[in-house]
Amino acid sequence: MTAFRIVTSVVEPAEAMNHHPDILFGWGRVRITLTTHDAGGITEKDHQLARLIDEAVLRLDL
Repeated sequence: MTAFRIVTSVVEPAEAMNHHPDILFGWGRVRITLTTHDAGGITEKDHQLARLIDEAVLRLDL
């Protein structure tokens, strides 16, 4: 359930920024990959979304 809750917590910040990470979700594990495909790598937008994802996960009180 923890992995599912983490994935769910990513939805709101990603939608708010209209910047959607790649998410690999398996039972008990999550891998979130941030990149700006049209820029060919990591941009400030990826860093901003990473901070928002960190904040959202911390609020889950896991």
